[in-house]
Amino acid sequence: MSKLLLYVAETYHPQKTDADIVLKNEITQGELTQLNSAFRVCSIYHSITQIKDIVVENGESFKRFMGAQNLKMLRRNNVSPERAITLANKAVLNYASSIKTYIDMETRLLKKKSTKEALSSFEAICHTFYDKNIEYRFWANFRNYIVHCEFPYSVYQESVDTGCRIICTKEHLLQFDNWKHSKDDIQKMDDIIDLPGLVDNMSGMIYALYIDFFSYFANDILDGINTYGTFCRKYDVKVPVIFKTKDKENIEGSHVQPLPIKELKASFDILKSNPKIKINIKE
Repeated sequence: MSKLLLYVAETYHPQKTDADIVLKNEITQGELTQLNSAFRVCSIYHSITQIKDIVVENGESFKRFMGAQNLKMLRRNNVSPERAITLANKAVLNYASSIKTYIDMETRLLKKKSTKEALSSFEAICHTFYDKNIEYRFWANFRNYIVHCEFPYSVYQESVDTGCRIICTKEHLLQFDNWKHSKDDIQKMDDIIDLPGLVDNMSGMIYALYIDFFSYFANDILDGINTYGTFCRKYDVKVPVIFKTKDKENIEGSHVQPLPIKELKASFDILKSNPKIKINIKE
């Protein structure tokens, strides 16, 4: 079996043409292994960013669905009140479930990829959010309310003055006897509870947890940036890819390995945005 040859190659993107790949230098398997280690944070970036985006998008979708214009459109399209209520409950359940999934996923990633100290720090932030924020307490307990009691929306109203409304009432929520610390919060709310109004602050806290998450992988991110930068300087490349072939003169069957540079840079930018992290960048 012939040896697989490894080359660092530069990619160029001339205007309005496909990318060109120019082979530059042969590298060893050891160099490739070291280069690949620079991107070990990228799979974590993909996972946590995807679920963060899902939480935020589910929150925005829930708010849009409950908006007056959307409810008016549903009425014009002859969507029945029963169906509209079901869709409202679906939207709020999607949001609440994705919040829990985010917390569970970050917990799992920290247990698997980071340290006990990092996990303890994350849990401490969650406890602080719970203690100080009505929205965090509410959504933390909301999924249990649905599982063990009922969906929040059960009333559809239509009038000349208020238009179409799908309503969640305080009385309806308080039928659940295990709201824990949220019970006092709910008792102080209006009789008709504006659940979409509890979304923005909660999504903001999810984003804060997301920013904080990358601080636990700061060493991996900074080591990756340094390793990648050293490699690029050594071979004088700006947008490298790895070219794998058995025959440099016959590229049929060759393979190009792109590098997840975008994800590494995004992780670094998120780390820089954390006010608790100070990074000294040498010019």
